[in-house]
Amino acid sequence: MTTLQKDDESTFSNTEPKRVKVYILENNEWKDTGTGFCTGEVSTFSPSSSTSIDSNEDVQEKSAFLMVSNEEFPTNILLKSKLEGNIEYQRQEETLIVWKDLEGHDIALSFEESLGCDRLCDFIVQVQKHIAKNISLVAVRSGDEGVGSIHEIITAPVSLPNIDDKQDTEKLYEALKILNENTAYQFLKNETVEFVLQNDYIKILIDYFSVAEDNRALKDLFLLSNIIKTLILYNQRDILENMVDDDHIMGVVGILEYDTEFPNVKSNHREYLKTGAPTFKEILPLENKDLKLIVKKCFRLQFLKDVVLVRFLDDHNFNLFMDIILDLQTCIIDFLEVDPFLDNILKLYDLTKEEEKGFPDLEEKRNDGIKLLHQCVQMSKNLEERDKTKFYKALVRMGLFNVLSYAFYVVTDPNIRILATETIITIIEHDILLIRNAASKNSKLDSRRKSPIPGSQNSEDRLENLTPMSDEMKLLKILSKILLTDKNPGLREQIVQALNTLLHPEGCFNSLDGDFDGMGSGSMLNDFNYRLNPERDNDFTSSTSVNNEYTSEKEMNTSLESLDNDQEFQLQEYFNDFYKLIAPILFSPMIEKKNTTNKINEEKEQYDDFLLIQLVKLISFIGTEHTRITSRKFILESDILKQVCRLIKPGHILQLRLTAVRCIKNIISLDDKYYHRYLMTNNLYDNIFELLEENKQQDNLTNSCIQDFFKIISSKCIASNMDKNSIEELRQQTGITISKKNNFSVLNKYLVNRFRDKLSELLDIPSVGVMISLCEADKNETEKKSKTSNDHMLSKVDTIKEEDEDVPMSLSQTSSVEHSKKSEIRKRVHEDIDQLDVASTNKIETSIPNGLPPKRQN
Repeated sequence: MTTLQKDDESTFSNTEPKRVKVYILENNEWKDTGTGFCTGEVSTFSPSSSTSIDSNEDVQEKSAFLMVSNEEFPTNILLKSKLEGNIEYQRQEETLIVWKDLEGHDIALSFEESLGCDRLCDFIVQVQKHIAKNISLVAVRSGDEGVGSIHEIITAPVSLPNIDDKQDTEKLYEALKILNENTAYQFLKNETVEFVLQNDYIKILIDYFSVAEDNRALKDLFLLSNIIKTLILYNQRDILENMVDDDHIMGVVGILEYDTEFPNVKSNHREYLKTGAPTFKEILPLENKDLKLIVKKCFRLQFLKDVVLVRFLDDHNFNLFMDIILDLQTCIIDFLEVDPFLDNILKLYDLTKEEEKGFPDLEEKRNDGIKLLHQCVQMSKNLEERDKTKFYKALVRMGLFNVLSYAFYVVTDPNIRILATETIITIIEHDILLIRNAASKNSKLDSRRKSPIPGSQNSEDRLENLTPMSDEMKLLKILSKILLTDKNPGLREQIVQALNTLLHPEGCFNSLDGDFDGMGSGSMLNDFNYRLNPERDNDFTSSTSVNNEYTSEKEMNTSLESLDNDQEFQLQEYFNDFYKLIAPILFSPMIEKKNTTNKINEEKEQYDDFLLIQLVKLISFIGTEHTRITSRKFILESDILKQVCRLIKPGHILQLRLTAVRCIKNIISLDDKYYHRYLMTNNLYDNIFELLEENKQQDNLTNSCIQDFFKIISSKCIASNMDKNSIEELRQQTGITISKKNNFSVLNKYLVNRFRDKLSELLDIPSVGVMISLCEADKNETEKKSKTSNDHMLSKVDTIKEEDEDVPMSLSQTSSVEHSKKSEIRKRVHEDIDQLDVASTNKIETSIPNGLPPKRQN
């Protein structure tokens, strides 16, 4: 029997009567003893005089009963059962409560409604908490598919660890046993968790840990470590957050330094947290104490997850850690969006000269601000897409570009610049158009366009800053200049990744990663390219093109008419600005410089081969992925392909030479007449064959790369011949003659005729043999056509003679016929190469149209 204070009398009261049947088990059969109304009742009485109670205290004893009165005769009591001892009550299914009393009687109550059973179960739970703590209530339900039964404790007496201030080995061992046993049922776990939190049990363990460590009681230290680990396995958020409080964190990590799996080794987690761990550094005073606490908890949980418990956590524990950390990070980001703290940090990068005097350690604060911004952006990666977008827009409005300008133009520490690059990469990978949309609303940044970038003293930069430039172009310009000037390989890799994302057309619609060393081509982009560049006739004698122009007026007009979608038009404007403002800077090492005597040596002094590799890959990328009109015009006008082919020559690392070969393969695979004409006219394939000559006797990557070059040409030529057969078949069926020449058949003739001696040594390569065979077959066909034409013309001459035998031809007439015959033969022989004479095309750049396609008027 339990004594209670008066304060507890109102904790619970008698239940309302509920209709029920009472059964008693007799001879293994349940006997119906009648139907009545059941109530749970609590009676109070004074203790007996033998009970020793302080006379100053008014104490009463309580007892609880289950009462069932007869339905027809309410004064007749069918059942009165006291809740006492260690009786176990079972709730079976929805309407039954079954138990065995202390006298050994099996009793069952069958309620008319499940609601009545619920009310009585609640009464039993309250009795167990306040009066008869040894009774228990267990829910029993059928197992899956009706096989077996499942027991779930609703309430029961709970064994709990000892909370005395003075612990010892025996108490610790017993506590570890109890904690492990209490994991069997959810009720026991909940009661244990409540006990641990209410009694600050972790603090009790930490206090004894200091004593045990001073006494070098290893057994106790290992028991303490196992107890903490067991509490972690309870997988309760409240316990984990309690462990990382300021009062507990050092003691918890200290206890976890002792690991039973490695008894002879001790970790140094406390030393790291004291000396080596990142400290909570306030760049500016942080007034929000809740935010401070959340930041500390977040870091400490990550430290436990990634370092202290990295070998111990299972999937469930790991997921709980991640969920808690994610919630805390979300809270931090939410705080920063509304709290003026972050806005004040970003204002440090937009100070006047007078305001800067108020911060003697301004440079250190600005560098720390970049670190803080990087941490916040990296933290936001785990947020939902909408929350990330909202946060990034807030950063742009607060002055993100001021931070980037400072990081790339003023800061010399490569580590700070890497952090700034990672920050902007994260944002543009999330949404490449976010910067444009958010910056357009930022009037503060618009006003900044009139002033030089902070810290920049270069007159050229100041002049360029006076020219209106969109924020996207500013970012591209910053990244381009850093790529060309900074030697740090880590930063360079980050810059290239950012440029790849910013310049990928599909990335402007969805973030897209791709390997730009190969032949990238998305289906959506192909359709977009076609509508912007509808080249229906791609042969060398296209009637829609002027001989030496890279962009025809018809192409530009057609492309502009096809821009019926505003988003696509904005995209085209974006890339027009890129080729006008940024590409000359980004690809300056690859652009032909006039009046330069020793170009190759100059490049080697200024730019390393690893930078040139990245630039060549970017050239391959813009040539294959961007709209043909703009990219081709820039590449050919700038003579970039000449520079690419020069990189194939000896004097550069093999990786760069092969990258240049792959770039040329990608360009010719576009099957573009202007690129083909340019490469052949300038004899830019010579360096590839020089590289082949160096490696023709070797079985290496270089040989494989060049063989792939031959394979592309031979396979395209075979496809061309198949098209010719189809055309001939159509001509025979319909009588319609279609003239269709192929760029690769012309290229094949050019290569075989120019490098026949070198190719004849490589007949063991199947694709080379195909190239030579196709060239010979085409040559024979041409000669056959020429002979047929010659015979036809001679027959015409004979006819003329027969018709006018009595009029002899003069010498001049004979010469005229012969000259006409030779001209016709020469025309047919050379019509397939379509003005490939080098001398007549050396002035190719003088006829290139200047400027980009005009922008559509709104």
